[in-house]
Amino acid sequence: MKNQTLIAIACATLLASCAGQPSEQDYIDAFTQYAGNNIVNKESITIAHTRFITLADSIDYTTASLAEEYQLMLEEKKMAWEKKLEDCEKDERANILRHEDYIKKYEAAKRQYGNNIKYKNKIDGYLKAAQKLPSTHEEYLKFDRSRSYSFTRDAENLQAEYEQFLALTLNGYAAQHPTMATLSERNPEEVVATVYNISYVDNNGQTITENYIFGTNPIRVIEKSNDNEKNILNYNIVSKEEENTPQTDEK
Repeated sequence: MKNQTLIAIACATLLASCAGQPSEQDYIDAFTQYAGNNIVNKESITIAHTRFITLADSIDYTTASLAEEYQLMLEEKKMAWEKKLEDCEKDERANILRHEDYIKKYEAAKRQYGNNIKYKNKIDGYLKAAQKLPSTHEEYLKFDRSRSYSFTRDAENLQAEYEQFLALTLNGYAAQHPTMATLSERNPEEVVATVYNISYVDNNGQTITENYIFGTNPIRVIEKSNDNEKNILNYNIVSKEEENTPQTDEK
């Protein structure tokens, strides 16, 4: 998706009042300047006003444009948390197995050497090593949190980060985005651009009809609307079509 319209419109400065209402000829002149040598017969140009684009439209479009970015970040945070949980479970199993191994060695040494004072330190060593390690989940949590690096604490921090970002929601994330910084104090009904449907004959003699988004003060073409790409004019329609499109596995 192109960001030209998003940046040019959503970050548009406050409109200054023009000397008089712009005429259709003003828009034709702006389009002619934008099109350059692609149009030979300038008399063939006709225009029709389609709609205004308000600040509210820009905010909605900016929010929709950030949906994929927000969702990707949300999934990354969830994956980081889940991966740390897996690391935590592996570390817990490993330490409990070490505990069990030392207990087996302790019991085997007791059977083999009994009360032989010569092997007392060896037998006690196995028991002390086992006692330093966890044998249950609750013991592991206490054991892990006592270390300088804790898998448990790390997993809890990642979980909190994920849940906080989830609670923020897309609207909250969009509101914090730099492109929104200049918009919050302005009137949402403020017109920041206008759309004209323009028809003209190109150099090949073909009649072309397209929608163009114009900025104001000065009047200029911001972007040609491409129906094949999601943009500020069609993003609601395209988004719904994407939601309703069946997903197929690539082979």
